Amino acid sequence: MSRVSRIVGEAGRFMAVGAVSTAVAVLLYNWLAYEPYRLWSPLHRHITTAYIVSHAVGMLVSYELSRRWTFKERADRKPGEGFLSYAVINIITMITIPVGCLWFSRHVLDLQSGLADNISGNVVGLLISQVARFYLFRRFVFHRPIHYIEVYDDPSVLPGAAEGSGVGVLTEEPTAPSTGAPERRPGS
Repeated sequence: MSRVSRIVGEAGRFMAVGAVSTAVAVLLYNWLAYEPYRLWSPLHRHITTAYIVSHAVGMLVSYELSRRWTFKERADRKPGEGFLSYAVINIITMITIPVGCLWFSRHVLDLQSGLADNISGNVVGLLISQVARFYLFRRFVFHRPIHYIEVYDDPSVLPGAAEGSGVGVLTEEPTAPSTGAPERRPGS
């Protein structure tokens, strides 16, 4: 698979994950904050708390789907590993970029309507922040594992080994796991 097709595939999955996690956050928020259809909610009329809780759940859904599906070839990690970086990047890009676009629209372009606010913050700002998150998640959270064969042409020789010295040559013999006892080589 070519690099471009891999990136396009990841970007498509990333957008789908964003749609699912946003839907989860919005539905959960509306249930928690407003009790639609008389469904009991522990946070009824606690608007800010409901917003924070619902979007935190949406971020957890996004992280798990990203780890298990979007970046599955990249994420060779244990569950939860990298979540702090993921959360920090998510929070920073969800606040600074849309708010920056909103500020630019209002104070530089002098666009003061509700429509302009929604377009600048919720359309342009969110699209730019999606692109930024995709790049930052690929770069700092879901690293692509590097295989030895990709770095060195001949995996049987370590770098820096002098020819014929035997130093740096990988052997076929497995070494004994460290137990604190002296290492025993086969045949000795």
